Amino acid sequence: MRISNAVRGLAWLAMIAALPLAGRALGAGCCCPLACRAAGALLLLVVLRAAAVTGRYLAVYGKSSPGRGFGELDRLVTVGPYSCMRHPMHFFLAWLPLGVALLLAEPGAVALAVAEAVLVLALAVVLDERESLERFGEAYLEYRRRVPAFNPRPRCLAKALGPRPPRRGRGKGL
Repeated sequence: MRISNAVRGLAWLAMIAALPLAGRALGAGCCCPLACRAAGALLLLVVLRAAAVTGRYLAVYGKSSPGRGFGELDRLVTVGPYSCMRHPMHFFLAWLPLGVALLLAEPGAVALAVAEAVLVLALAVVLDERESLERFGEAYLEYRRRVPAFNPRPRCLAKALGPRPPRRGRGKGL
């Protein structure tokens, strides 16, 4: 079962939109709002950097032709951050709501954001694994045997935060 990018986008918007409501529901603010907001800003920078790096790996190595739209991968990516973690983009994007919640400096928003992160990680394993198996078959089964879904080891995380591969047709791409 393939879930469209539009549905995924709406789900992300709903998760982010729910955070201020959860924050107001508990009514208590962060004990140190400046520290919460600084941590939120830093976390958002990390998440956005990892999304840019992992997204570029998918764009460069996951498509046989550069004109294919987002999400239309026809090659299995197993290099860069994908060499040590099957879902590096999901791993980092799962923490996007927490970054927003920390910016709000509201404990209720933080609690909801952690629950949303767990949901995103679980859905990545359930839904994306199924889509990848349908798309790549035996090659994905072998990849799944070798590489964990998520890998919080510093060396692996550094691959997702490191340099992006060059765009196709420039420098040392494919």
